[in-house]
Amino acid sequence: MTFAGYPAPGPFVARMFVALSFGFAALVAQAQSDTFTRPDTSCRCLDARDLFSRYCAAEGAVEEWNRLIAKVRKEETGKGEVIPVMSIKDELASCVNEVIRTIREDKDNVESNTAGGGTDRNCNVTINAPSACMYGVIEHHESWHRQMCKSHYRPDAEWRNTANPFAYLTGLINRMSKQSAIDYMYEERTGYMLEINYTRNKLEELAGRCESEVFVPTKSGRSFTLRPCPKPDLSERKECTRAP
Repeated sequence: MTFAGYPAPGPFVARMFVALSFGFAALVAQAQSDTFTRPDTSCRCLDARDLFSRYCAAEGAVEEWNRLIAKVRKEETGKGEVIPVMSIKDELASCVNEVIRTIREDKDNVESNTAGGGTDRNCNVTINAPSACMYGVIEHHESWHRQMCKSHYRPDAEWRNTANPFAYLTGLINRMSKQSAIDYMYEERTGYMLEINYTRNKLEELAGRCESEVFVPTKSGRSFTLRPCPKPDLSERKECTRAP
């Protein structure tokens, strides 16, 4: 069973994302093999609403990261210098979180459970999910951040040069101290892009065997599309200091 109605990505974007997906699958496998035995993360019909809400929120997050990346690049050009992420991280997070929350609460969305996770400075992942299915979604997203975190601590990392004790100490304490705002935003955006692909695949698996308000049958009755994601009005944002 396949979805109908998805916009076709450009050839370059499609090839890039396929390559990224295959590469990330290998990274996830490695992350899982050296930490724990992966639990069953199969999705049930009851998970369709949670998956759909998460899918729409991730789409909104990607759009917001794209906007912020362009805005910060323009700021960097004006200043003639790279902006470190630690100086604006909280502002960026408030922008994205506001978009996600607005989409989740929109009247055109479906009532759903929340799930979340995080990767700490020691590359440890925490997951808070209401079901095995949503555990898999968060795990997929956070595995990307975990691999980026572990790559920071590789033995040949530039910051490990003890000729600069301050750089060494800051790199050891917090990897974000070495990240530019742009690099941080690209990492975050990629996590949501991978999540979109994952949740869409899970929804497609459910569409062939589950009845849910998130699936809209086509006229032929033989394929399904997702109901449209909410498109809330964000013109009067209250938390994002870098809003248009």
